[in-house]
Amino acid sequence: MSGKPLAVYLHLPFCAAKCTYCDFLSFPGSPGVVRQYLAALAQEVELVRPMLESRDVTTVYFGGGTPSLLPAETLAELLHRIAPNLGDWVEVTLEANPGTVSLNSLSSLRRSGFNRLSFGVQSLRSGELKMLGRIHSAAQAKEAVRQARQAGFSNLSLDFLFGLPGQSRGDLVLTLMEALSLEPSHLSLYALTLEKGTPLALAVADDRLSLPSDDEVADAYQAAVELLEGDGFERYEISNFAKGEPPSPFRSRHNQVYWHYGEYLGLGLGAVSFLEGTRRRNTNSLEEYAGRLERGEVPTASQTGKRGMTALREEAILHLRTSDGFAEADLAARYPKAFSRFREQLERLSQEGLLWQEDGRWRLPPALLFVSNQVFLRLL
Repeated sequence: MSGKPLAVYLHLPFCAAKCTYCDFLSFPGSPGVVRQYLAALAQEVELVRPMLESRDVTTVYFGGGTPSLLPAETLAELLHRIAPNLGDWVEVTLEANPGTVSLNSLSSLRRSGFNRLSFGVQSLRSGELKMLGRIHSAAQAKEAVRQARQAGFSNLSLDFLFGLPGQSRGDLVLTLMEALSLEPSHLSLYALTLEKGTPLALAVADDRLSLPSDDEVADAYQAAVELLEGDGFERYEISNFAKGEPPSPFRSRHNQVYWHYGEYLGLGLGAVSFLEGTRRRNTNSLEEYAGRLERGEVPTASQTGKRGMTALREEAILHLRTSDGFAEADLAARYPKAFSRFREQLERLSQEGLLWQEDGRWRLPPALLFVSNQVFLRLL
């Protein structure tokens, strides 16, 4: 490895069905649409080939949508297009729905270089899965984890939602206890966000479903944190837990690039890149995406660049989402003009007990991680 590190994200938007809470860029894919998309994606990879060859690709993340809907051979081909000389040090993650995998497909993925799976389980209660519109059952989720281990995956992450309509603290704890019995190496725990226009948001608006109160959600989160930390997981980011003593080897290296303001390249429909201080987003229109790439044009729909105090605040807030926080010396060196004024804000928050400073690092107190947005607003 000799070049500058680069994380690569690949968006595969296809889903078997739209979940009731989802407003991600995803849709069903007919064979013709899938072929069109994969052809355009291959063209985009070739367009950025010089960058891929001049940088050290350290992580590759296949997200969606439901990437595991595609055949393992297709996913392997995409991976090898991006990183033809894939090294053992590269973390390669596939997001997967437990209802779309088999022992054969998982074994094929493992042989082709995928070494981390992120299963979108969301719940292990049948009623909750039905309400969320998930296509898998709790039994399928458990079987998928067993098959993944049999296929040779040792780095397994399970995603869950909490704060669901009708969900109690006890429901969440029981789900996580079942999850822990599967011995995952990583867990992600996301509070439900009602997105405008989704079926779940409409059901809540029409009083067909009711959400738990903010206090109940916070109480459930704290119970989850205590359970997971008691089982040997470290909370290294607000919603993410990795097995082992800090710093756990099972932290998501790809997601840490986002939180620690590293550079990443996004490929595919709606994908975001962050390079040289500029954030670029690809178009959400498949027709425009394919057409522009056919003409040899980049499919960028928008881009923004932040400098000075604006960039400093954004970077600091991203760091503060994590248990590592940030080293004052690092940010002061990168933003020499803005940091002295920013430090005054940090000191005020420290005096109020909203930030901690120790050994030259700034962090959020663990008790405030769940309400971190209230602190972050003070930094803007």
